[in-house]
Amino acid sequence: HKADSPNYLFLDINISEQTKAGKFDITFAFIDGKEEKHTYQLFEKQKSSDEYIGFDSSDVIFLITPDRFANGNPSNDIIDGLNETKIDRTDGYARHGGDLRGIINHLDYIEDLGYTAVWPTPVLMNDMYQGSYHGYAITDYHKVDPRFGTLEDYKELSVKLKEKGMKLIMDQVANHCGLEHWWMKDLPFKDWVNNQKNFEDNIENWDWKSTINSNHRRTSNQDSYASEADKKGMTDGWFVAGMPDLNQRNPFMATYIIQNSIWWIETLELGGIRQDTYPYPDKNFMADWAGAIKNEYPNFSIVGEEWSYNPLLVAYWQDGHENTDGYKSNLRSTMDFPMQKAIVDALNEDESWDKGLVKMYEGLANDF
Repeated sequence: HKADSPNYLFLDINISEQTKAGKFDITFAFIDGKEEKHTYQLFEKQKSSDEYIGFDSSDVIFLITPDRFANGNPSNDIIDGLNETKIDRTDGYARHGGDLRGIINHLDYIEDLGYTAVWPTPVLMNDMYQGSYHGYAITDYHKVDPRFGTLEDYKELSVKLKEKGMKLIMDQVANHCGLEHWWMKDLPFKDWVNNQKNFEDNIENWDWKSTINSNHRRTSNQDSYASEADKKGMTDGWFVAGMPDLNQRNPFMATYIIQNSIWWIETLELGGIRQDTYPYPDKNFMADWAGAIKNEYPNFSIVGEEWSYNPLLVAYWQDGHENTDGYKSNLRSTMDFPMQKAIVDALNEDESWDKGLVKMYEGLANDF
């Protein structure tokens, strides 16, 4: 398939069930008679799809921002050629030097605390000019940021967790990428990202005023009164000016995101995915994405982030919930921010009859 940009081709490859793992060449023939070959590799599956067992309610999950946890390899703190090289532990937005090796070195500590799963915030390439420590502005969906380590380090973390009977949960981002992603310099299609024309018209003087940011009105997904403008502003707006909003209605983008998730599940033998900003992407795509993974790995687990304190809004995304608009999410679990807030509020109030632990009681009651 030719893209709008002449620098891309998208190939459909039909692979027989009898095909064995190995390498094969894809040959590109040019009008002038020249040929170029690209060697493609098919890997052996390490285990059957139903052997991928995701996290469940028996697990205790340790959330780690790797840059802020432990610096196991100071030699990778600064990498020449990347846009942000500042290491300053006094600056809350600068990098502090933590990495995958730091997590690996402290697995006994994490295990001793009683945790059975580890969820690091994204460790993929974040070649942004500032604020790259958190990992949510991905600039290459197939590469580990060298300031966090290597792909082999990431695999080693997964292996050593499994040796302890623990799981690795990957933090993924389907809604947006980072502004410095390599494809932003040469977008494949005219609709690869949302509000793309606005970006291309202002690319030379791009700043926070240039973009159409999301209105962050997450209620528009469920609101029967919501205007089309509010729905579009929520779904198509950029999360922030430095995070282009991916257009999952483009079928090539949709396939890319789904295949990338499956590639990481296989590559790391994951024990689950935490999907960022779940209500922001195209919701029909998110149902397709979760359904594709559930179809491939029936025992796998995904948790979606809906950072709302109203359980009615969160329930909309729960697999099996009967929504009035007929929406079926395929999402196995959601993050329970309503209960999290109830717990925090309860522990910060006195224990009179209508306060305190009663908030936890009522929070659990909302599980219906």
